[in-house]
Amino acid sequence: MKIENLLKIREIKIFFFDLDGVLIHPDAANEKCAEAVEKYALSFLQLGALFGIVTAREEDELILRLKSIENCVVLAGSINKTENADRFLKSRSINYKNAFYMGDDLLDIPLLQKCGFSAAPKKARREVKRVVTFISSAEKCEDVLKEIYNNFKKSKEPASRATKH
Repeated sequence: MKIENLLKIREIKIFFFDLDGVLIHPDAANEKCAEAVEKYALSFLQLGALFGIVTAREEDELILRLKSIENCVVLAGSINKTENADRFLKSRSINYKNAFYMGDDLLDIPLLQKCGFSAAPKKARREVKRVVTFISSAEKCEDVLKEIYNNFKKSKEPASRATKH
């Protein structure tokens, strides 16, 4: 990740991820993804950031599983993702400049544009990739979370070490 992006990601207080198309793919095992979310929700918290899912998906077995994870905020059931994020961020006194969001589809663009750091997977729609700060090369849930977490962790290192990588 470029140094200017490391400086931006360092200021993030909450990491939001879209579910379908970003963390979950049609052939993916939902339970395996839930386990990765559980692991990384705690890892982000240990570095001082909250972790969340923003999805239009209605409440189902996976959403209920994700909601049961400690340190994982789940904002689900609305195609107006920005409205859900607005309410949550306001309740926590977090500014959008300190929010991260990774999305992949047209519905995600308004939220991607508001966040201080935005990302998309490499398989995202072209329109989405045009508005984000960072395009991830990872595809699987665990790999996506690991890549973003590692960059966040790297951003927290003393400046001399972070810029050498």
